[in-house]
Amino acid sequence: MRLRVVYDEDGRIVAAAAVPERGDDSVLVTPLAGPRQVEAEVDVPDEMADVGLDVICTRMRVDPANGRLTSAEAGR
Repeated sequence: MRLRVVYDEDGRIVAAAAVPERGDDSVLVTPLAGPRQVEAEVDVPDEMADVGLDVICTRMRVDPANGRLTSAEAGR
């Protein structure tokens, strides 16, 4: 599963939308970054693939150094 995310300079996810699989007729929703925010497409770890976006956004963050999702606890 891939997500299109917007995150702040600390890696906190402020918006997210699922990226449809190839051949999926779903509409692509694209969150837009504001000032001091970054847009990225990220892979969701397998263990988080079946949870809701709200859970991913609160339990995960984007590591600004490599653009990958990591546990929010790892950044504290």
